[in-house]
Amino acid sequence: MKHLFLIFTFFSAFYTLQAQSHSISGSIKDSTTGETLLGATIYDKQSGKGAVTNEYGFFSLTLKEGEHTLIISYLGYEDIIQNIDLTGNKKINIELKPISNNLDEVIITTNTNNKSQTGNIIAGSINLKPQDIKKLPALLGEPDITRAMLTQAGVSSVGEGTSGFNVRGGNIDQNLILLDEAPIYNSSHVWGFFSIFNSDAIKDMKLYKGGIPARYGGRASSVLDIRQREGSNKQFKGEGGLGLLFSRLTLEGPIKKDKLSYLVSGRRSYFDLAFPLIKSLKGNKVYFYDLNAKLSWDINEKNKLFASGYFGADVMKLKFDDTDEDQQNTQQNTNESINFSWKNSTATIRWNHIFSERLFMNLSGVFSRYNYSLSSENSSGGPAGSASNFTWKSAVENWILKPDFTFFQNTETKIRFGVNSTLYRFTPAKITGNDTSINTVNFGTEKGLEIAPYVSYEKKLNKFSANIGLRYSWFGNLGPNKVSFYDTQVPQTVSSITGSRSYKSNEVIKNYHGFEPRLALKYDLNNRKAIKLGYNRMFQYIHLISNSYSTLPFDIWKPAGYHIKPLEVNQISAGYAYDTPSRKYNFSVEGYYKTFKNLVEYKNGADLFLNENLETQLLTAKGYSYGLELSGYKTKGKLTGNANYTYSVTKRKTTSSFNSENINSGNYYPSNYDRPHIFNITSNYELSKKWSVGAFFTYQTGRPTTYATGKFEVGGNQFFTYSDRNAFRLKPTHRLDISFTYTPKKKPNRRWSGNWVFGVYNVYSHKNPFSVYSSVRNNQLKTFQYSVIGAPVPFITYNFKF
Repeated sequence: MKHLFLIFTFFSAFYTLQAQSHSISGSIKDSTTGETLLGATIYDKQSGKGAVTNEYGFFSLTLKEGEHTLIISYLGYEDIIQNIDLTGNKKINIELKPISNNLDEVIITTNTNNKSQTGNIIAGSINLKPQDIKKLPALLGEPDITRAMLTQAGVSSVGEGTSGFNVRGGNIDQNLILLDEAPIYNSSHVWGFFSIFNSDAIKDMKLYKGGIPARYGGRASSVLDIRQREGSNKQFKGEGGLGLLFSRLTLEGPIKKDKLSYLVSGRRSYFDLAFPLIKSLKGNKVYFYDLNAKLSWDINEKNKLFASGYFGADVMKLKFDDTDEDQQNTQQNTNESINFSWKNSTATIRWNHIFSERLFMNLSGVFSRYNYSLSSENSSGGPAGSASNFTWKSAVENWILKPDFTFFQNTETKIRFGVNSTLYRFTPAKITGNDTSINTVNFGTEKGLEIAPYVSYEKKLNKFSANIGLRYSWFGNLGPNKVSFYDTQVPQTVSSITGSRSYKSNEVIKNYHGFEPRLALKYDLNNRKAIKLGYNRMFQYIHLISNSYSTLPFDIWKPAGYHIKPLEVNQISAGYAYDTPSRKYNFSVEGYYKTFKNLVEYKNGADLFLNENLETQLLTAKGYSYGLELSGYKTKGKLTGNANYTYSVTKRKTTSSFNSENINSGNYYPSNYDRPHIFNITSNYELSKKWSVGAFFTYQTGRPTTYATGKFEVGGNQFFTYSDRNAFRLKPTHRLDISFTYTPKKKPNRRWSGNWVFGVYNVYSHKNPFSVYSSVRNNQLKTFQYSVIGAPVPFITYNFKF
């Protein structure tokens, strides 16, 4: 009885203690626009406890009953101090006022609340704000998210004018790029020169390089999560920019004040408008455009609805007119045009529901499609006139349903769980022609289904913080499709096919599954120093099939299936973060080690174009990557910016059981984007109240390449012999960009404001090598270097707001 009494007393005391605690929940918004603020902090002065708003501006803070003083803050906004007497669960909605003279300050940090590098549990995460990107010198003055990512440690590309980016030794297709939760398959315009993201429509961007949270999956190396702005629900506003080759305009405002708002943002290039003035370019078209749109509806205090979308396209029509005087005399002429087009389109519907002060839900339905086409029109007139046309189309699309829940157990404990379901549809190639000389090719449609439940547990205990996550993913390759079988005693070739099988619609051809554990640990040495540790395993069930140095719009996406296995990546990382007492300077050092399993590599001389048996051109490879990243940030004062250095190595090795088809005799070799040393400096200096100057400098080790080492002749035709794959390196690359911003004093009582940006890309005209090519000159083998941008490119842009 004595023991039972003690147990009863203990649980009664525990229950009483719990009953004396209550939750404060709500949202934090911008007072001038009504936009929710992601990563705003609410801090209790008495207990020292705090909370941070999630992606939708929601927070929950559990405190003991009694009087409390709350401090609410967000970078670039005036702090609010609010006293409350907490006697029960309480809901408060807070609006912060922007500090006008700090809005254009460049501050790039890597933490959740944008004030300290030590605050975030997850190592290897980077936050960038649109105002940061707009201050960076950019090609032709167009703010570019992808190029902004390339200024950060651990992020690189194969060269100038290429699409995408590489993160810690991963391929371009290993980056999950999300725009309002919709996956983007091609993030560039004009063959990689410009990003598809209009910075005026963007609210927040976060890049995860290590310790990736369990709610993300489907890609193996990184996640770039981009959120669009919601639009002002207070008043009509607009902003935009006029450049030499681009213009953009964003409009936003309330449909019903404080309830329903909209945002529409468009951008278009117009360098093709000058083509009619140039005889040789007349009839050609080269342009791109983007359209972002979003509706945000505050239904009531517990329900919000968002509908957003993106549509963008590149259009190229290259016309070739072979008509000349001799052809006119013979009444024969030839007109040929080649049309390129690639398009991204997304649609996202999200419903936020607050079940209670501690349980928050976001339910997302997402559609994403990337399609591209190539067509040729060839006509000739005359006595024997004929016409020849063909069209090639390809596409990949996703249908996604994702319920996501967050339970705020208390101030120190948060649980997040949900399910991500994705239906993939791939159209590898479909070619049609109106001529008997052109065969109709249709590879049909491939389908895949991925289902991934996940849960993460975040706990803060004194100086120790942990985020432990687990994701279980299942992927099925679905019919209808035809699968070829091969003789296992010889390498896979068309001649080694022994049979085939046709699978019915929605029949599972092959399935894969596995657990994906995630771990992020942080120990605070004090409030300015922290040690971090991270681990994650990722499965990737789709592959980009491309043996070029960078992605092209017409590369093929292929799901894992009977012959192609999913990619598996394991990464461990550790780091140290330090903030100076004034928080003026932030420093971090982080190391990582990654292993790759089931990489897709290409046989020597692989033919990937319209190959129905694509697996005969592929090899399975394994690899590893390791590196050290050093970063320093200056966040206050007239001079702001960051400097970072990355040392990294990334290698791979084919694992075929037939040594004759292994690359470099089965030895490890550098990947195409192995760059051991990268050094970046980004800075902005306020010269005066009206003038500021920004600069970016980068130095990078040259990329690996394969050289032609000899030549021989057969039947009068020249052929080359080549070195081992990636046995040589290009010369190091380096570049300086600079820009000047002039902001005239805003006139009183006038809503219109603007600034001028002048600058030069590649200031000292350095010809950075992108690739090499070989040819025979005077019966000698010569190798030449190719540069994409080898001269200074000046730009001027006028930006405005009203």
